[in-house]
Amino acid sequence: MNTQTEHKNALTCTNHYRTLYDVNRTFRAMDATAKKLVEKMAELQREIAELQRQSNSISTALEAVGMRIQDDDPFNQPSDALYAENRPFTHISLVAACKTILRDHKNKSLTKSQVEYLAAIGGYPFATEDAKNSVDITLRRLAEQGLCEVDRTRGPAGNQYRWKDDE
Repeated sequence: MNTQTEHKNALTCTNHYRTLYDVNRTFRAMDATAKKLVEKMAELQREIAELQRQSNSISTALEAVGMRIQDDDPFNQPSDALYAENRPFTHISLVAACKTILRDHKNKSLTKSQVEYLAAIGGYPFATEDAKNSVDITLRRLAEQGLCEVDRTRGPAGNQYRWKDDE
């Protein structure tokens, strides 16, 4: 019986040593995995920062040519970013897209260029060569129906449309 006890202790020691070795090897493997994850995260953060710089440059250029609406609230995601992410105009008519855009920006006056930009970035599949003209005609019809107000102006900016409150 004494021999069996020594044999059990020997096995226990061997298992204990192997268990410690396995735990140590697991920690080393976890450290390597964690290192790879941290490196990947850093790479992704650099890519995100570069894409953000490019996005800011393009946004500034689009604002300069009058297509993009300037962001009022820096704490909220811009509507064009939401439209680009959700693509709400992919399967609806241009009339419905224009109504939605004007309603979403009811406190602002929008040009046909701005509405065209928002519709396009929101996924509206323009099938015509002159998308701006299609948007212009649609906005004029909405104004004639009394759904939006129009401030008529001459010049490159053109007319500005604003959703008519239901009050």
